[in-house]
Amino acid sequence: MPPSPALVARYAPGAGVLVGAGHRWVLLGADVVDLALPHRLWESLASPTPTEQVLADLEAGTPPGASWALADLTPGAERVVTRGGARAGTAGRRHSLSVGDATPPGTRPLTGGVVDACAVELEPSSAPAPRAPSTRPTAARPTPPAPPPSGPLIDGIPPEILAAGAPDRRPTDAPDPGVPTGDPPATPPRREAPTHTVRRAPAAPDPAPPGDSDHDGHTTFRPGGSAGPAVDHLTQSTRETVLAVHCPEGHVTPAATASCRVCHVAVPPQEPQRLPRPRLGVLHLPDGTQVPLDRGVVIGRQPAAAPASEDWPQLVRLPPDHTYVSRSHLLVELDGWLVLATDLGSRSGTTLRAPGRPPERIRAGERYVWEPGQVLDLADGYEILYSVT
Repeated sequence: MPPSPALVARYAPGAGVLVGAGHRWVLLGADVVDLALPHRLWESLASPTPTEQVLADLEAGTPPGASWALADLTPGAERVVTRGGARAGTAGRRHSLSVGDATPPGTRPLTGGVVDACAVELEPSSAPAPRAPSTRPTAARPTPPAPPPSGPLIDGIPPEILAAGAPDRRPTDAPDPGVPTGDPPATPPRREAPTHTVRRAPAAPDPAPPGDSDHDGHTTFRPGGSAGPAVDHLTQSTRETVLAVHCPEGHVTPAATASCRVCHVAVPPQEPQRLPRPRLGVLHLPDGTQVPLDRGVVIGRQPAAAPASEDWPQLVRLPPDHTYVSRSHLLVELDGWLVLATDLGSRSGTTLRAPGRPPERIRAGERYVWEPGQVLDLADGYEILYSVT
């Protein structure tokens, strides 16, 4: 059976959650309060679980009137189901799902996973998926037997041939084989094995881009032509877990706290569980952009992940007119329930502003615990607020 064509997905970031794998995608609205539901859906969509079972899990795991949409674009069995305020549309071979009142401009490609989104467009690719090479061993083809001779078989040597003798003649230029000549017998020349290895010098790194003369020597920077292993953010581990409990509203919250980190409702006594870490909050940028904290973040004019980093963080590029902000200015990392901020040796520095405390200049290269409600001011001109949703 020929492989099914691949699916091209482009999503718009937003307050909802998009879960997708292969030809099946689910878009959840912000009114879906069960934070563990996207992880259960991901396990179902990435496995051979029937679509009917996925629909049953959605109906059971969402409150009445919640907004969600499911699209199954398996060739020959296409179907789209919507609930609440979710919307679905079709234009030719392109299918669209959306939740909420407005769709922000700009979309991002996605091949599968769990991301924060409010809309998604799905379209089958025109190029067929590559066929995996066969690993079945090939049996050796038997050698056919030689054909029988066409003439009569010879079962003896005629007497006239036995009586004939060979002519007694030797070439005049060939030595007598019975007389030693004193010369060693001729042997084919032997190739000597190499006695050393040629080592090539490593290629010089690519120079910095022209016109980029404001590099301060400390900001993390990766040249555009540097060679390195290609990392897909979908191949990174999404199974990091935390010790957590559930509040009465269903939010996942740290086991060591008496109230929910999201709704601040008292958490009843219960046995802590090891659960997938939920989104820890949102970074609010001055232009209104919201960056979800479901993985690390690097912020700057030309942000780049550290060469030795095993994670693939979100790269938040600031407008080029913010020349006082370094290329890779601030690194945000997630460690369990903690959000850690590090100034990457920026030229203009970073200031921590906490309610009820005087501003504090953070030291370059040191990790600081970033608490909800605190603001990090990049170069005293670009404030970023961390909040828990």
